[in-house]
Amino acid sequence: MAVLTLLLLIVGISPSADPASTSPVTFTLALENETTLKVTLSGAGDLAAGPFQGSISINGSPAELPLSGTVVRESGRWRLPVTVRYADVPADWADRFRPDGFTYRLRAASGREWTGTSRWKEVELEGSRDAAAEFLKLDDVSLTNVSLLSSEARAQLTVRNPFSFPLKIASTEYTLFADGREVGSGRTQGMLLRQTQKNTLALPIDVDHSELLAAAGGAVVSGGDVAVRLQGKLVVRLKGGDVTVPLTLSGHLSEGS
Repeated sequence: MAVLTLLLLIVGISPSADPASTSPVTFTLALENETTLKVTLSGAGDLAAGPFQGSISINGSPAELPLSGTVVRESGRWRLPVTVRYADVPADWADRFRPDGFTYRLRAASGREWTGTSRWKEVELEGSRDAAAEFLKLDDVSLTNVSLLSSEARAQLTVRNPFSFPLKIASTEYTLFADGREVGSGRTQGMLLRQTQKNTLALPIDVDHSELLAAAGGAVVSGGDVAVRLQGKLVVRLKGGDVTVPLTLSGHLSEGS
């Protein structure tokens, strides 16, 4: 569950909870920092306020994630905020990803159990662009080869994979804009995000030199920085289906080596 949640938060998608949901437990998730995610579970019923110990699993996975926190009661409902470390999320959860939603089993140490099915649009997501920028950012775009009619450039992205298992990028497609004008494009296939670390992705770009000169000729000729925007998509491949992450990143184009 946290895998797709992180990707949704990175791209700034915030689905609203569905008031017609019949799931006995609702989920709210929010980025805290590079290593942890805040998960708030809530529901109706007589779960008493106070300390909680238990576990949760999704999509029939035998791997359970331990949960501990303090239950709070408000207006006849219970609410349980917990902090989850990305590195503790089982790899089997990612393998069982489904694009439509997920099943879950929440168990308390006392033996009480909740099971149900939730759709992704029923999950409330919270997160800011500032927090998401810690996971995906454009470091640099540099010209690597310049000719009279065409040029080559390279965009350098930093993508943080906070999980304890690698993530495969099936493909990327992207377009480079300067002053609102399309000046280049590129694509890649078969890249890997190594676990629990920041990964640097080098994305080659074929630049139309005449378009670049038309968009920012003076700065290009003088060797100065040119404000650019990289737009496209990054496709993460999971066993249960692909997850597409839109790219809209701003930076500067400069002369490189």
